[in-house]
Amino acid sequence: MSTNPSDSSLTTSSFTTRLRNFLIAIVAIVLSVLVFWGFRTNATSISLTELATESTPLEVALSNGKPTLMEFYANWCTTCQAMAEDMADLRDSYGDRINFVMLNVDNTKWLPEILKYRVDGIPHFVFLNDQAEVMGRRSEKFPDLT
Repeated sequence: MSTNPSDSSLTTSSFTTRLRNFLIAIVAIVLSVLVFWGFRTNATSISLTELATESTPLEVALSNGKPTLMEFYANWCTTCQAMAEDMADLRDSYGDRINFVMLNVDNTKWLPEILKYRVDGIPHFVFLNDQAEVMGRRSEKFPDLT
């Protein structure tokens, strides 16, 4: 029984190729998991839709005698999304003393308020006193105070 040297090199080459392909597959899987996990950890834990659902209705906020922080937002606004967790924290800390109202600018229902409060960009914040009078407004993200 004779052994052909070309069979041996072919088997070694095949093994090397299979090992290389296996290692590439493992690295691709690990990188995919890391990228997925990275995106999940950077995502906010609360969505704008959840904040809006849990916010004080505008009619209640204008008549209950408490100061109000009104945010005009859009679900596609990346700055609004980035601020969602901070807004939730504020609501959790001060929700018993201040109304938090979320108005989606893509909903035409809020067009009268958009015009009344001169919303010229989002996020747009309007601060109302306990008599529902405008005390201030701001369009853009608040600076990081930490």
